[in-house]
Amino acid sequence: MDAIAAVDGVDMLFIGTNDLCAELGIPGQLDHPLIRQAYAACMRACEVNGKHLGIGGLNAHPALAAEFVELGARYVSTGTDLSFLATGAASRARQMRERFSAPPHT
Repeated sequence: MDAIAAVDGVDMLFIGTNDLCAELGIPGQLDHPLIRQAYAACMRACEVNGKHLGIGGLNAHPALAAEFVELGARYVSTGTDLSFLATGAASRARQMRERFSAPPHT
């Protein structure tokens, strides 16, 4: 991470927490001490090189995301374009079902 953070033109180091868990051999253990150590080391590399830290994969773990923001993370991915699209489509479908299943106005 130090070498990546030192590259001109790189503005942010982004950690996909689930990917990091898999790489470290601790799949699904988002709050494992190794994850915290990796975030701390990446934040140090960012600080030394004037970069920002980004985090992802913690949508369902807001307290853990907040912990990494306190550490210095400045970008928090809260989902993907596909998840946002699916959520919006489901919301609209729900609205339409409610509208058309209501009794007609008299």
